[in-house]
Amino acid sequence: MKKQTSWLLWVFVVCITMNGYAQNTKMQVIFDTDIGNDVDDILALSMLYHDHKKGLIDLKAITISKGNPAAVGYTDMLNRYYGLPEIPLAYVGNDGKTPEAGPYLNQTLRFEIDGKYPFKADTNLYKQVPEAYKLQRKLLSEAADHSISFIVVGFSTNIAKLLHSVPDEFSDLSGKELVSRKVAKMYMMGGRFSDQPYSEYNIVKDISAAQTVFNEWPTPIEVSGWEVGSELKFPAKALLEHFPPYWEHPLVNSYFHYIKMPYDRETWDLTAVLQAVRPEKKYFKLSKPGKITIDDKGVSTFQARPSGKHRYFILQAQDKEKIMHALIQDVIGE
Repeated sequence: MKKQTSWLLWVFVVCITMNGYAQNTKMQVIFDTDIGNDVDDILALSMLYHDHKKGLIDLKAITISKGNPAAVGYTDMLNRYYGLPEIPLAYVGNDGKTPEAGPYLNQTLRFEIDGKYPFKADTNLYKQVPEAYKLQRKLLSEAADHSISFIVVGFSTNIAKLLHSVPDEFSDLSGKELVSRKVAKMYMMGGRFSDQPYSEYNIVKDISAAQTVFNEWPTPIEVSGWEVGSELKFPAKALLEHFPPYWEHPLVNSYFHYIKMPYDRETWDLTAVLQAVRPEKKYFKLSKPGKITIDDKGVSTFQARPSGKHRYFILQAQDKEKIMHALIQDVIGE
């Protein structure tokens, strides 16, 4: 009887340990976005919401690099609409880049039908959420070593502030030390990697921050350049077929406000999310390791180095169809 009890206890301990291991090894994601400037941020966030619900990732936080208060209320509205109000938000502050409201934040929040506002938001929420790099420090300090993945699909403003942060109430480590200890990898949308020089939007809007990140970020970075998402356009038809009528879903409502329909939009931010969450699918070929450099005009260049920590995505023609199928399925949640 004693042997049987000991055996059962051993099985119980192993099961608990394995379950804890499984939970701890789930991908932990901090998503940094300039939501409000383009609709691809919303599509990418929809992917992450669904991946979180499926148990593929643990979406630890959404940090916002766009310097307009409406971006905070809008993102909180999305959290609640998708049934995830507990996901914490943080904000770059009103001195952040692109302070203009943009073409869909307020338009969606103020959308009225039959005298009702289906997507109302707390317009003062931006005053209550922490500064982005402070929340990032808090979450990193609480995380296991090398367990956090950053997905950055906007400017590098918040990330540069994190790198240059000093010890505080959350950690005795500097920002760079904290990142080195706690972060596994960063996935980013930014730059362009081709023979033609190009100052890509996410880079050129905060060049100094991008230079800081590519010069000082201590863990590997995988980058989806402008040329990748430009070749993969998300079909509005997929949204219209899955979410009729359009005005009842904030994603599709914003899609309508962004540009006059009909249009198919480039999937820049979505590609970074797809690679981050499903790297084993090998949707994209990766460059050799190397070093990405940002010049003072915001032009990105890549130099192969065996010991380099940077790689960029390469889109192969034969993979376009399966990638687009995966993106559609992830956005609509199937």
